Parts: sequence; structure tokens; C-alpha cells
Amino acid sequence: MGMGSGETSRRDGNFPWAATLFVLLLSLNAALVSPFIGWYDSGEMIGATVCLGISHPSGQVLFHLLGKCFLLLPWGTPAYRLGLMSAFCSALASVLFWTLSLRLAGSPPSPRLKGWCALLALAWSFSLPWWRYSLMPLVYALHLLLGLLVLWALSLEKPAKWPLAFLILGAATVFRPTQFFALPFVGLAFLHYLQRESAKPFGAADKRRGPKITFAEKLLKAIASPLVPLSLSAFILGRSTAFYLPLRSSRQPELAYASLTHFRDAFRHLFALRFSRYVGEVTVSSAASVLSQMFSHFWNDLSVLGLVILGGGLLLAVRQRRNISVFLWVGLAWGALEILFVFTIPFPTFESHQMLLGWVFSGLLGGLVLAWLDQRTGKDKARSLAVAVLLVLWVLVQGLAWGHLRERRGERGAQDYARNILDLMPPGALYLPTEENEFFPVIGYQQSFQYRKSVEVVEPGTKPEAVAPKIRECLEGGRSLFVSRKWPLPPGWSFRAVGPLLRVAKNFEPQTPRESSPRGSLLALWGKIGLVQASLSPGMVRAGGMVEISYRWIRRGESPCDATESVVGLFSDEKGNVWMKNGVFWFHDIHEGPLGLLARMRPGLEYEEKRILFVPSDFPPGRYQLAVGLQKAAPDRFAGKEAFGREFYERGGYQDLGKFMGRGEDGAVVQFSAAAAGPLGLGLWPTAQVSGKNREIRFVPAAELEILPAEKE
Repeated sequence: MGMGSGETSRRDGNFPWAATLFVLLLSLNAALVSPFIGWYDSGEMIGATVCLGISHPSGQVLFHLLGKCFLLLPWGTPAYRLGLMSAFCSALASVLFWTLSLRLAGSPPSPRLKGWCALLALAWSFSLPWWRYSLMPLVYALHLLLGLLVLWALSLEKPAKWPLAFLILGAATVFRPTQFFALPFVGLAFLHYLQRESAKPFGAADKRRGPKITFAEKLLKAIASPLVPLSLSAFILGRSTAFYLPLRSSRQPELAYASLTHFRDAFRHLFALRFSRYVGEVTVSSAASVLSQMFSHFWNDLSVLGLVILGGGLLLAVRQRRNISVFLWVGLAWGALEILFVFTIPFPTFESHQMLLGWVFSGLLGGLVLAWLDQRTGKDKARSLAVAVLLVLWVLVQGLAWGHLRERRGERGAQDYARNILDLMPPGALYLPTEENEFFPVIGYQQSFQYRKSVEVVEPGTKPEAVAPKIRECLEGGRSLFVSRKWPLPPGWSFRAVGPLLRVAKNFEPQTPRESSPRGSLLALWGKIGLVQASLSPGMVRAGGMVEISYRWIRRGESPCDATESVVGLFSDEKGNVWMKNGVFWFHDIHEGPLGLLARMRPGLEYEEKRILFVPSDFPPGRYQLAVGLQKAAPDRFAGKEAFGREFYERGGYQDLGKFMGRGEDGAVVQFSAAAAGPLGLGLWPTAQVSGKNREIRFVPAAELEILPAEKE
């Protein structure tokens, strides 16, 4: 059926098709790239590229060097420019995908086949495992481009393809160590090529001796090929990009995961050996879960037609295995090994980028199916039209994700969070975050906009011996120190809550009570615990900004309400409804009371506490009322029940760290009212008095807040 080697393919007339496909995808994705810094690695990638620093293992050298070129563009934020680089790499990868699928046809492809393969490339490019990484300032689009470049080099006709393939592979293995998975298969293909070349008569002596050549002679002839040292030199040249790490480290960039001036440190960083403790713990249940999630991606992101094309392509590849170009076998084996490696990594959830190469390389099988259909269809216009219509419909179905991706373009929660965190700290402060999402957005925002550069933000993975002198400087020299989690402190030191941060303060008195009139007016009274006042500052704030809440509490004696677990502050709209999102209250202030427990307040004294909240960036604008309630301590028989657990309100995360809940992606729904009926009300104390009147409700209106729309881009 003519599905022969890609080495016999021709590229005549392909450029207009390739250029159109590239411009179309680049323009489409450029409209979806977000100008805002995101969660996880994107903040670090942006920050390290801006200052040409050193990111987490393996260093992502090519991303930072190429990204620095894209940062020279005269428009857009740094996040947008680096996202545009991903869109550029992805569009170029789609063109290579189209080119390789055509080369599987063997004979010169017809215009009809070119069009079909272009639709195949679009459908695969619009699959979410590929499309979402085409829009983010992350490494995966470049990772995919390098993988397809290796396969493209293998599809070339001339022997010079081998040094070219090894040059690309050398640079790629510095960029991402998982690119090493290609090395054994590319090496086997190279040896097969040399063995096949060595079987040819070498000279006049070989011609006289006839075709019989021993294996040793074949091996010597293969090794004697000039391609061997040339390919080895090309691979070493590609690997030379690794020198960026120690050379740049010696200049002490503003953002550096570690000092890499010593060979051992640079070697471990380059090969990501510091992450080796996360590899190898596999159970049957975890492997089954990963496998289930993989199949789910294929089913949900390819549709039935995509799965049929995959199955048909695999069948054709097996039947025509002797005529299939070597680049396809290398790609399939490479992708399969990458997928198998995922089973050795006990990530809590499966991420589609873990099998990105296998996902895309398997799509090349579609080229075999389309070439087979092209031959079988012949000049039958009806069949040809039917195939084209099916492919167009498939592309349209795949493109339905546009709306979801367009909505995510406006997600600015991470960027607003980073700005607010920096605003909370005074100039010259030291910030020691605990985990990556408390660090990456902050350092990305700081570097992108040169914002509050005097605040030193320390990478969570920094070695303790490097952090200890900085902490000592803070404790002994009066420098402000902020952390995100509590840890043991020397005597005389304590933590002071500042929004989501904790400030280390010396001899800090957490509460300074003052005398209160026993007959003073109260906003609300729960048993003997009274809320004197609650105020908001400012009273008008934009979504994505900060607001401070001041509570004034008094305890007039013992009462059952002493067994209070938490203070619950919710923001209800003018209809009395409270917004929820992804199973948690969207914007709230749920916290422990003064002194940790309200029962610790001394009777007759008034206690004031101040709270800082981050307003979610996508919170609906409008007028809201702060409603305050007290959560009961759960009786033994109700322990763990939703109505009595903080998980009911927060699901294990802080309201101002809503990234863990995936907020900003799903539509919000109103599920509870301020009257607090249902399970929520069961976990709250009823009031005995509200504003001097005997009235039993669960929530007390305390203060008003007007939320304005977030600032425009």
C-alpha cells in the first residue's frame, strides 16, 4: 500500500501548508495565553528567565535561554511573552507532526492527503493534554518540540541526519532528563543503519570475496564509519549547554535553586538526582489508579473517532512493520517507556504532561490510517468528502475546549496572591515559604515587575545550612522574618499572624485586653461570649485586593459556648446568600478565636483581634455583609461529621490559598443562606441576644463590604 520509509518522501509544495498551519495555531493560541502568573512552576520559570537564574532540577537551561529572547518582545507581560514562546513551540511542533504523518505515506502525498493530515494535526493539537501546555509559560511545549525534532531528523534521507539527531538529543537531555529515554532507541536505529551500510561491499577486495562478511568485519566497518565520531561529537556539543549551570551560578543570580559551582552539586542538579527519593515507590493500587487516569484521558480527550484512528493505525503498523519508517518505531518505543516510567513515580494525582510525548507520538499512527484511506478512496469523491467531513467534525469537537481555556486566561489568583504577600511584609524582610505554591508566584511576580525587591524570598528547597545564617541575622539583628508554617522557636519568641503569614516577633503579647463596661452594648451574645464590634477596612475593595477585619470580643463568665471550636465569618450578598465554589465557601474568615480558645479570655476584659483576608480575584462584585457565628466543638458521637469539622468550611486549605481548591475554573453556586439552615446550622451556636434584642439566629450581621471588579489587564 506504499506506506514506506520516510526517506523516500518529498516535500514539494508542502511549505504553504506548513506555514498556514503554523500561523493558524500560533494566532489561535496567542489569543488564549494568559498575561498573569499562574500557580506551580510557572512563577519560577518566569522569575528564573527574567534574571537568567537557576530553576529546580534539572535547570531547564534551554527554556531560560530561549525565553530570554522572547522577553525582548515589546508587548505583553513577562508571563504573556513566555506563554507566547510555548505557543510558538507548540505550533512548530504541530507542523512537525503534520510533516511526519505525511512521510509515513511513503509515496508523494496527494493534496487531499495533505489536507487530511492537517486536520489530524489540528485535532491532536486541540486535545487537552497538548493544548493546555501550549498556553503556559512552562517547559512542556519546548519538551515536545525537541522530541518531534529528533523524530524529524531521523526521517531525513541523508546520512547527516544522525549527527543532527544526536545534536538535538544532546541539548534535549540537558533540558529534560526524561529525553534520555530516546537514547537507547535512537542508538539501536543508528547501529541498524551502520550494520546495513556495512553489509554493502566496501571496496574491490570485498567485491572479489563475495557477499560473505563475518560479524566481526561488519562491526569493524561500522565502527570505522566517520558517522560514529561525528555523531558522538554532536551529542557532546549538544550536552555542552549544561555549562550554563555552573557558569551562571558563579555569577550568583538573584534567583537560584542552589549553588552549582562544584561539580558534584551541578551533576546532581543536572540529572535531577535530588528528586530520586520520589521514585520507585509503587503499589498495585497506585499503578491501577494511574492506568485508569491514562485511559480516561484517551477516552475523554480524543473521542471515539480518535480512539478508532489510534487502533487502526496500530493495526496497520503491525501489518506493515517492515515498510514503516524507523522514526515511528523510535517514537512509539520512546513514548511507551515514558509512560511506563510514570508508574514508578508516586504522585498523588496523575498529570497529563507525564505522558505528553507518548500521547503525541501515538497520534502519528493516524497518518498510516489516512494514507490507507487515501489509497482506498481513490477518485471516489463521495468517500473523500465523507472522510473530510468526519475529520472536520472531530476538529470542531476537540475545539470545544476553547471556552474553558479562554475562561482560564483571566485567572489571576496567583498573581494577586503574590502581590498581596509582598505587600504584607516591610522592606528588607526575609520570607521563608514552606511549599512551592507559597514561593513560585511570589518570586515570579517580584522578578517580573521588579516589585519590592528588598524583600528576600528563599526557595523552600534551599539547604538548611544556607538558611540558618539568615534566620540568625533576623533574630539577632532585628530584621523582619516571615514564615508560612510554625516551627520551634527560641524562648522569648512567638508567632504573630499577618494574613496567611506568620511573623516571628520577640516577646510578642498576642492579646492586650482592656477593661470593658459590664453593661456596654453588644452586637451579639452567645451564652456569655459577646461580640462588641466588627469592622472592615477598607469598606470598599477590588477583587484580588486585601481587607482587614477587626473583632472586639468580651467574655462575661462561664457558659456552654466556651466549647467553641472556631469563629466563622461569611460574606453574604444582598439576598442573604453565601457563595460557594468547589465545595467550600468562596470567601470567608474561619479561624480560631482570641488566645486560641474563647474560654481563655478573662471575664470582664475586652479582646481585640485583627485579621487580613485576600479577596478572591474572581469573586463576584457587589455589596456584601460580614455575618459572624461561633462553631461548636463536636460531641463525641458527632466527631468527624461535616457540620462540626473545619473541613466542612475549608476542605483542608486556607481561604486565601484557594489555589488548592482549583478556584477560578468552575462556576460558583449558591448552596447556603445566611440563615444557616441544614447541616451548617447544626454546628453553630445559636445567639441569645442580637443588638440588645432577644433573638435566636446562627449568624449575626456585623459589617458591610463593597467589592468592586478586579483591575483590568
